[in-house]
Amino acid sequence: MQAETMAGGRMPPADRSTMLVEFRGLTKTFGATRALRGVSFGIRAGETVGLLGANGAGKSTLIKTLAGIHRATSGSIVIEGQECSFDFPDDARNAGIATVHQNIDDGVVFGMSVAENLLLDEIAKSSLGFFLTEREINRRARQVQEKLKLDLPLDAPVEELSPSRRQEVAIARELAKNPKLLILDEPTSTLSEREAEKLFAAVKDFQNLGIAILYITHRMSEVEMLCDRVVVLRNGEIVSQHERPLDKKAIAGSILGELILTQDHESREAEGAPVFEAGGMRCKPDTPPIDLTMRRGEVVGLTGLIGAGKTELLEQICGHQPLIDGDMKLEGNRYRPRDTRDAMNSGVVMVPEQRALQSIFPTDDLWKHSTIGFLEDFCRLGFMARNREMRFTQDVIDDFRVVCPGPDAAIEELSGGNQQKLLVGRWLKRGWKLFILDEPFRGIDIGARGLISRALRAYSQDVPVLICSSDPEEVIEVADRVLIMVESEIVHEDKADNMTADSLMEIMSRSISGETAPENKAHFQ
Repeated sequence: MQAETMAGGRMPPADRSTMLVEFRGLTKTFGATRALRGVSFGIRAGETVGLLGANGAGKSTLIKTLAGIHRATSGSIVIEGQECSFDFPDDARNAGIATVHQNIDDGVVFGMSVAENLLLDEIAKSSLGFFLTEREINRRARQVQEKLKLDLPLDAPVEELSPSRRQEVAIARELAKNPKLLILDEPTSTLSEREAEKLFAAVKDFQNLGIAILYITHRMSEVEMLCDRVVVLRNGEIVSQHERPLDKKAIAGSILGELILTQDHESREAEGAPVFEAGGMRCKPDTPPIDLTMRRGEVVGLTGLIGAGKTELLEQICGHQPLIDGDMKLEGNRYRPRDTRDAMNSGVVMVPEQRALQSIFPTDDLWKHSTIGFLEDFCRLGFMARNREMRFTQDVIDDFRVVCPGPDAAIEELSGGNQQKLLVGRWLKRGWKLFILDEPFRGIDIGARGLISRALRAYSQDVPVLICSSDPEEVIEVADRVLIMVESEIVHEDKADNMTADSLMEIMSRSISGETAPENKAHFQ
């Protein structure tokens, strides 16, 4: 994606001294809840401002207010000196605000081609849609693709793309509008390292063209790389602003307040008989065989770049995909689940990667999400014990500090991090033989990450935990033992104590380039 070749005729202002966008005293209330409390700050032309805060701090509400999804209760938005009022998303887009939301599939429409998704706004306008033939749509989409230096299969249904490629489509459509303010909400959450690097380069190009960027992320490395300034929200109000050079410790302190930042731990040496054993498994039919053993008393971290084969391996273990090759044993007995329900009945459960698609029913309440996987526990004589469901959900809310009005709140009202705490916490309230999590920290703040990490380590005393993440820092923070996967093969294993995020990335890069990886490549126990 190259900013200097963006589609459209208007070029953003290049004067970096200009305060392009200002937010003045923005408030937003939902009944008795004050989600925003007088938020005021500005973004200059060509400036990238990082918006940080714990889950539930008000970031999502602010983004939705700026995007025209919510109408501000009070306060104003000023763009190039003119006060604006947004009743609908179209109002924000017409004013020059483009938003790429955190949930990938909020930005694409399944059942339509990639080309149609790139031209979605034009197709949606009835005055234009009537004249847009399939041939014209493809012609315009090719123009957008060429100008943004993309490589997308324009004729393919968008749902056939990987999550990272769907994210690229959503970002590309917003960039093609030449926005004055571009809001990027966790834009790298599903991107590979190479795709993320392309995005970072594009962001710097947009800065040079004078586009104001509001960048929301939980990754401090991205903040340091891209942001000129940082604004920290807590409980719906700004608690601090930070200029370069950025002080990471001060920023983290502002985000979390009195919460514990993290919990250091020493790698444990698991003992006893293996709970789970796998021999000769493959991520794909033509990939190298994988052997894996896990015992009680350990958290095993599986890391690798996006596309390395991690999810394919986990889905076979939890019964979501059939076993391609090899054998699995659970507590010494043959284990070959027919589906996820069969795996759960055997004692194996997984928290999946794509929370919005695989774990959430948008219109349902929290108590329904808490008990959906094991309704039989709350059933008596053919009737559901609603009170028991509500008490169980309240226990999850209390134990995992889920910020919400109560068990009967709609899950879509919660921030992504609070949704994740509920979805992980519900499984940890029950006993399993093997607990698997695929990208459990995606889109959540360091406070929530620390809380979940501590809960997983405590749980692993009795149940082996397998956690998969493409972020090496996340793996090292929680794991006792780390496995590195490259191109569907486990290439290295070591204790977490002996590894750093940099050393993990070095091993991945060396293996991808074909250089010899360190020892321990055959069998991992």
